[in-house]
Amino acid sequence: MGSAQQPQDWNGQSGFTLIELLVSLTILTMLLGIVSSALRTLSMHWNANANGIERLEMISRAFDIFERDVSGMRRLTRIADVDRRFIFSGTASRLSFVTVEPPYPTAPGLYFVDYSNSATNGKNELIRARAPYQAGMSAFPGATPANKVSLLDGPFAYQFSYAEKGKRQGSWLATWKKPNRLPDLIRLQIVDARSGDEIAQPFIAAVRADAEVGCVSDGSDGCSARTGGEFHQSTPVANATKEK
Repeated sequence: MGSAQQPQDWNGQSGFTLIELLVSLTILTMLLGIVSSALRTLSMHWNANANGIERLEMISRAFDIFERDVSGMRRLTRIADVDRRFIFSGTASRLSFVTVEPPYPTAPGLYFVDYSNSATNGKNELIRARAPYQAGMSAFPGATPANKVSLLDGPFAYQFSYAEKGKRQGSWLATWKKPNRLPDLIRLQIVDARSGDEIAQPFIAAVRADAEVGCVSDGSDGCSARTGGEFHQSTPVANATKEK
């Protein structure tokens, strides 16, 4: 007869005890937690970077439009009392003047443009509005909804200021009060609405003082100023229609 089968020695075989299994599950849970946290952090940074890139693109587009408008500004005038004054208005929160629109994407020509702040539903916007300029206009006439566009939006505040070349550094004015002279420089600052800190370098656009040397049309009230930028208040209105 064959030999009797020996009983198996379970103690000699490899395997996991309950304690080892619990320890393994604990380590696995910790690793999964670390990986999940890393993925969340990566996602947050990705979103932050994407938002930052989108913000930079928005700011860059706004600056291009702002610089184009200011560089195309026309030195048109109106009669106020017995003197001629530039068709220009500039405060810390609003800016209006006449400029030349490019031929694309809209019809070329002179347009009254108006930059203003708008706060709705906790969002601050810098609105650019425009209207075709017509001889005799002295102030921005308003714009249809189709002629209003939001250039900048977010938890920001938008501030304009004005300066003359040759003045000492830091001589920026919150309101332009010289009716017989245009500013040489216009600055737009974008600041955090809560902290007041600037979120980007200020936009500084130069006014081309000699851009317009004639009238819109013969006999109109909108003519250019002298090359120096200022009107001589003693000049009779009748002789101020066109100056070289």
